[in-house]
Amino acid sequence: MHITTQEIPVQNLEIGMYISRLDVPWVQTPFPIQGFRITKQEELDLLSHYCNKVYVDQFLSTVDVQSRLVLSPKSGKAEAEVVDPKIIRMMNEKARFKPRVENYAITGRLKKEVKVVSQTYEHIVAQMSAIYHDAEHNGYVNISEVRKASAEMVKSIIKNPNALAWLCRIGIENEALHQQAIRSAVWGMIFGRHLGLSRHDLRDIGTALLLAPIGKCKLPKELLYSRQSTEEENAYKQHIDYTLEETTKMFSSSHQVNYILSAYCERNNGRGYPRNLVGNRIPFLARVAGLADYYEQLINPYPGAEAMTPAEAISHLYSTRGQLFQRELVEEFIQAIGIYPTGSLVKLTNDSIGIVVEQPEKSRLRPRVAVVRDHMNISIDKPKIVSLADNPVDRYDMPMQIDQSLRSTSTDIDAHELHEKLFGGKSWLSFLSV
Repeated sequence: MHITTQEIPVQNLEIGMYISRLDVPWVQTPFPIQGFRITKQEELDLLSHYCNKVYVDQFLSTVDVQSRLVLSPKSGKAEAEVVDPKIIRMMNEKARFKPRVENYAITGRLKKEVKVVSQTYEHIVAQMSAIYHDAEHNGYVNISEVRKASAEMVKSIIKNPNALAWLCRIGIENEALHQQAIRSAVWGMIFGRHLGLSRHDLRDIGTALLLAPIGKCKLPKELLYSRQSTEEENAYKQHIDYTLEETTKMFSSSHQVNYILSAYCERNNGRGYPRNLVGNRIPFLARVAGLADYYEQLINPYPGAEAMTPAEAISHLYSTRGQLFQRELVEEFIQAIGIYPTGSLVKLTNDSIGIVVEQPEKSRLRPRVAVVRDHMNISIDKPKIVSLADNPVDRYDMPMQIDQSLRSTSTDIDAHELHEKLFGGKSWLSFLSV
């Protein structure tokens, strides 16, 4: 007989799970019956107050239980009992339909949301810069501030994911660890939003990715840029241990953020690190975070490595799906981020150069583009906004579309100046408020 109950920490519970057993007697809790399905946040709060872990019946639950299993950071073994392989395959098939808890709709217009979140973003950048400086020079990390920053980012991502993606474009030339961490966190939150993850999970993904490079502050700088031997590669991989040393000072070893950090460098085929976990042995949120972080490393690598264009990175992920990352997750990531993500540089079919300023959810291949250089590669003083979904034509009456994705460093565009032109309250860009 196959086992249908799974032991799950209370921080990993979600609405729709069926609680069959607690780690305390039922009579010591306010729950009236022995066994119930979680239907509201108040029940989650009560479970967190009275229990550390519970037992969930996966067949009586209405959500994916397998994806919420976690691993022990030290042993790499599942805390739950082994599940029948047929159930695991079934769960993988369900991943195509997304582990949806929320259905998020864009509720903030891009221009307004950029203005609202700009000051918050600047504060987060300054805050993260100080945190990484302290980590490198004083060995101290203010994790509570990182948590607050992640929560603020989640609010904006839920309203309109294009706003923070655009603001990250402004700091794209900055190779500092904290800037890369912020960009990875944005990709991770956008991906999680697309999957319909809860706000709590989005915050934990963001917190983990903001903290992920902290351990690299303790490494010799040359290891970040080049590793020529197995010894150097093994030394580099210690960054995860260094990060967990800091995060466990605030979070318990069983906290979801630590589970993400302990496994986001694992890969679907078992060739990741530190424990060579395979497939569903990797916690679900760690798979989400790992994919976002890997994408950021492809398009904005450390100095010395050649950057891919966003389109090249997506092609790479697609061609290796099922190997580095779960096939279904890769396909969902592509749907979430798009081939031409907000802030990416593109060349149009009329040879003009533009930057993607917004991706309509229903026409990601035909985004809104700010044309910043004309067909002669001459800078345009007042960038023209082109909505490719409206089937525009060029001066020869030929349809305009994206010809190719470009590397972020291929054109010397002043991103800060462009931001001021696009979102600095200019009346000639009122079209963006549509």
